[in-house]
Amino acid sequence: MRARIITIVLISVFLGSAAVSAEEICSHKVNRDSAGGILPWYKPETPGAGYVQVCQLASEFIKSGVPIDPSTGQRLYFISCCFDGPHLKSQEAFAAGKTWQSWPNNPACVFAGLVQGLVLDWRVYTGDDGYTNVVRSMLDHQLEFGTTPSGWPWANVPYASGDPGTAVWQGATKWEQDGMRGDGLHGIEPDKVGELGIAYLKFYEATGDKKYLGAAVNCADALAKHIRKEANIIKSPWPFRVNAKTGVVISEYCSNVIEPIRLFDELIRIQKRIGLEEEKAGDYKNVRDTAWEWLYGPTGPMKTYVWNAYFEDVQNDPERANRNQLTPLETARYLLKHPELDPTVNESVPALVHWVASAFGTEGMEAIKEQTWCYEPMASHTARYASICALWYERTGDSSYKERAYRFFNFATYMTYENGVVAVGPSWPGSWFSDGYGDYIRHFMEGLGAVPEWAPAGENHLLRSTSVVQKISYQQDKIEYRTFDDSGAEVLRITARPKAVKVDGKPISQQKSLANDGWTWQPLDKGGVLRIRRTGGSEIVIQLPFLK
Repeated sequence: MRARIITIVLISVFLGSAAVSAEEICSHKVNRDSAGGILPWYKPETPGAGYVQVCQLASEFIKSGVPIDPSTGQRLYFISCCFDGPHLKSQEAFAAGKTWQSWPNNPACVFAGLVQGLVLDWRVYTGDDGYTNVVRSMLDHQLEFGTTPSGWPWANVPYASGDPGTAVWQGATKWEQDGMRGDGLHGIEPDKVGELGIAYLKFYEATGDKKYLGAAVNCADALAKHIRKEANIIKSPWPFRVNAKTGVVISEYCSNVIEPIRLFDELIRIQKRIGLEEEKAGDYKNVRDTAWEWLYGPTGPMKTYVWNAYFEDVQNDPERANRNQLTPLETARYLLKHPELDPTVNESVPALVHWVASAFGTEGMEAIKEQTWCYEPMASHTARYASICALWYERTGDSSYKERAYRFFNFATYMTYENGVVAVGPSWPGSWFSDGYGDYIRHFMEGLGAVPEWAPAGENHLLRSTSVVQKISYQQDKIEYRTFDDSGAEVLRITARPKAVKVDGKPISQQKSLANDGWTWQPLDKGGVLRIRRTGGSEIVIQLPFLK
């Protein structure tokens, strides 16, 4: 029997129901339906078309449109967190790589987000393997030029920040006298060790390259070594900032333990496949459980709602006064994908969603603000909120969440220009590689997987898999793909009911539901949605009827 679902009183800020008053956002004319609800700027008559369009524009920009800094010869994402697009500076200055901004760089979170958005999502959606090499170059650069040395207390882990104008990162130092923005020399952020650690691990699963498995294990080892078992309301299991060379804690509290938990959970899950020793796996399990118990305990953020510390350029906050929406929503995402971890998931997830909407909703806009110390509506955070609403709709069937996801996604599309430059938000015309790319593309892709009827009709796309997809080929008469795991579940939007579905060469049958291995077909006005459940195989072939 389905657990009880809380019905939340829908207040206006939660729904974001007020119409946007502006007639233009980021050069796009605002489109509305007959009731005044916001529609995407691209093909507003077709739900979902705008989501794919902005993902394509943003992805192609990262792949081939990012200018090169003339001084270092590096793509701008290696030397700066942010830049001004040609709508703010001249096209000539932008193309010449001269419009980057002097602000602490944040490579770890950017690259982690692009592993998900470009390699695990967009590459699979399009079949374009070129994105793998783009992201590989980022991870390799981080490993060579942004990783702590062996022998330090925090050894072989990524720096979360770096000084602007240089492609060698050791923690941003230029703001040490401004409340320690950017971590300081040799400063790291353990939550980013977890965030990039799980990205390294997923990249290994996609490519089979054990270099990235080793990098992930290094991150896990450092986190396991430094877990603080006596965490409380002012001291989290890992500090927010710590000097990697000396071990001196710079900032005590960070609510973002879900990223280290994700890393430990995945390493434990694939323990036998990667040859992880029993003793080490046991240590990882103990550390993971310590963090989880704090997260849900009386002094942890699931009880206190002290969702504090994430962003690299925020000053130290010893009083824990700042709040952000990123960590509660990413915690909600993990719970929705692993509901077995929380027996009260049907209460805790909507509570998190409601709190974010209440604390960070924007009056008059279907938009979510970033944090209380930067209380600005932004595209990435709006899309994040929309993706969680879409996942909750998928779980519960509550159509009000589907509508909410639709409107907030629609608003988030407006920050993408037709040249692939993505503005931070409606009142922030500059661009960040995090907010416009690493923390933007992946949320739209999540939405398409949760609501597959939003994916384009008349096309074939794998929208979601519970396993990392290593390779995929879209052909006129078939779709072939291989996954890391021998079991899993996939969601595809395709042009017609398949003639056959095979796993490792053996046909699986159509079912009324996916209680067992097999596939189901949900017809739509054009084509439909194919859902697959499989065990005992990783090579999948979907045979399609020939369509003229």
